Amino acid sequence: MVAAALVALMLHVGDPGSIDWWWTAIPFGLWVVGPAVLPWGIARLRRRPGVAVAMLIFLVASSLMSGIAYHDAFFPPTSSTSALVLVFVPLLQWVGLAIVATIALVATSRTFERPG
Repeated sequence: MVAAALVALMLHVGDPGSIDWWWTAIPFGLWVVGPAVLPWGIARLRRRPGVAVAMLIFLVASSLMSGIAYHDAFFPPTSSTSALVLVFVPLLQWVGLAIVATIALVATSRTFERPG
């Protein structure tokens, strides 16, 4: 659902009528949509409850914060540089995802032995 909303936003602010637009929109779309899809993939591949919970929390928090940023930038557009939000918000999401995923994967991969 989040990925579909991001694609709709890109179509709204872009120029989908131009064939040239699509050549740059597809790779850029992966940049924008990736942080909304990759947490599901990480949780599915790892299949550990801790990783799944961490990815869900990241996805919810990231989607809420980015939704607010996108809404403020595009509805109504406040400046001609509003589209830069589509560059910097995903950058922050990618960094946040890398941090959260690393912590979750390291924390769930360690086996803790009981002293005894």
